Amino acid sequence: MTLTARQIELVQGSFLEVLDDHDPFHVGFYDALFRRAPHLRKLFRDDIEGQGMKFMAALRVVVDSLAHPDALETHYAGLGRTHAVLGVKPAHYEIMEEVLIESLAESLGERFTAELEAAWRGAYRDLARRIVASAEAMPARA
Repeated sequence: MTLTARQIELVQGSFLEVLDDHDPFHVGFYDALFRRAPHLRKLFRDDIEGQGMKFMAALRVVVDSLAHPDALETHYAGLGRTHAVLGVKPAHYEIMEEVLIESLAESLGERFTAELEAAWRGAYRDLARRIVASAEAMPARA
């Protein structure tokens, strides 16, 4: 899905709001993820604070590049390889999408409109599609 200029503006603006929040967004995100899917906890390192900072840095790169997603193909390929090696499956991205949307809604409150949700879902699904495609393109290990 190609995002419109308006959708890109909405995602980028709301991401800045999340970054400015007093409580780190990634803390609520990982709490919600492990509540919803405790079996995924084993896919993450013990230092969830460090993991959260990596997640937010990676998300920022993607959000900042929404107008030119093809420029990040190498980045997506790296994420796809890393996630595949860690055991992340395509179905896990669906769980992550729901948790991301839930976390954004909680963080942004009434500012999280249906229009903003649609923009975030579009951005996330494009990201997930690219990462999964990169992982699936990896040669099989012997």
